[in-house]
Amino acid sequence: MEPQQEINKVAGDISQQEIKGKILQYGWWLKKDGKSDSTIESRVKLLQVLTKRGANLYDPESIKDTIARQTWSNGRKNNAVDAYSSYLKMAGGTWQAPLYVTIRKLPFIPKEAELDILIAVCTKRMGTFLQMLKETGARCGEIWRLKWDDVDLESKIVNITAEKNSNPRVVHLSNKLLDMLQALPKAYGDRIFSYPHMPVDHFSTLLIQQRKRAAHKIQNPRLLKIHFHTFRYWKGTMIYHETKDIYYVMQKLGHKNIKNTLLYIQLEEALFQGETNYISKVAKTEKDICVLIEAGFEYVTEFEGSKIFRKRKL
Repeated sequence: MEPQQEINKVAGDISQQEIKGKILQYGWWLKKDGKSDSTIESRVKLLQVLTKRGANLYDPESIKDTIARQTWSNGRKNNAVDAYSSYLKMAGGTWQAPLYVTIRKLPFIPKEAELDILIAVCTKRMGTFLQMLKETGARCGEIWRLKWDDVDLESKIVNITAEKNSNPRVVHLSNKLLDMLQALPKAYGDRIFSYPHMPVDHFSTLLIQQRKRAAHKIQNPRLLKIHFHTFRYWKGTMIYHETKDIYYVMQKLGHKNIKNTLLYIQLEEALFQGETNYISKVAKTEKDICVLIEAGFEYVTEFEGSKIFRKRKL
């Protein structure tokens, strides 16, 4: 059968087993194409959801109709469009892909006390996961796949294996987090939080349940706005506030493109509204230190292995 003929199959000719097989074939095609596990999981799940909700995988118009009927955000609808466009690339089909306009908003940044309260009231496993997100600023998928071998208890560091084409990082951990980690049962073999190939989606659902209870318990609805990625936004914003060094933030978050990091300038300005009266810089070498001192900067503190200097604004 020709590729475009296959795409135009009518719904009555398709069995659920055939649909399942095609989606699995698509997942393997993405794997061979070098896509990350998180990308494969996301795209495969979107196609599975669309077909379960009545879409005909072989009929692009049916896919359009099903996507349009969802109550998803425009960003998620665009993700579904991208997933099906990618599927058609494998199958040899074409379509006129719809475009959903997204309006970008600045993400919610909670107070540190609110993050700490949520961490404290969650279960041991969830609380440790959230504390790791808070201290590392890593993506939830990066923490979800951590192995015990990635944590060096003696040196108090964790090695973050990057996802989404980011850079790997080494991050220092607090004694509090190290104690939390050591209190966890070794329930997942060499993995800290999950079995291999276990998706993080279910854990995200558990967070929704636990934060709802926490928000009700302390009567603070702001907790309902906190999700896994909120911790990364908070961490990047705090690092920039302490250092005013966007390249340092870029390094700590593992960004390869500084355009992704510039968001944290906006977040810091919105959150602190010009509270700081200082310009801060980060020094890693003796030469960097000398240059800053000669420029009138004074030493403030050490932050994750680097020395921070500041100079009062004129």
